[in-house]
Amino acid sequence: MQAASQPALANLQDIITPAPIGVWPLAYGYYLLTLLLLMLMATLFIYIKRRGKQLAAKREALTLLSQVTPEDPQLPLTVNSLLKRSAMSYLPREQIASLQGDAWYAWLGAQVPAMDPKLPDLLERRFQAGNLSPSEAMQLLDAAQAWLQKALPLKAGKEVSCSH
Repeated sequence: MQAASQPALANLQDIITPAPIGVWPLAYGYYLLTLLLLMLMATLFIYIKRRGKQLAAKREALTLLSQVTPEDPQLPLTVNSLLKRSAMSYLPREQIASLQGDAWYAWLGAQVPAMDPKLPDLLERRFQAGNLSPSEAMQLLDAAQAWLQKALPLKAGKEVSCSH
């Protein structure tokens, strides 16, 4: 009866609601954000991988140095060889292998300006017959460890011009 009293309402249809909005397809901004995040993750992965390779020689040198005992009769020679091999891991052999004496010590000092000033004197003792005292041996090992920590990884542009 009510439809007869209001004929205009009788012709109306029920309201059809639209389908609910789904997650897909995403807006373009989300695709762009996903692409940027993937690029950032790839860049970070590549950086970490390269940095790990770059620091591998430093880790190896520090490990080898930690295995050297202060009682080693060839301690200055062993430490000098380790420092030189570590440097040659980062720079061309031609640049490092020929350095000897004052040129070598100047090069070491150029890499680490705050280097222990007794390091060259202690390394020079590799040519002397007597062994280092226990305190000198510990000082040499500590100075070499500090040099390896601060200097490595070496950069190719950080050179010192020394006469051989």
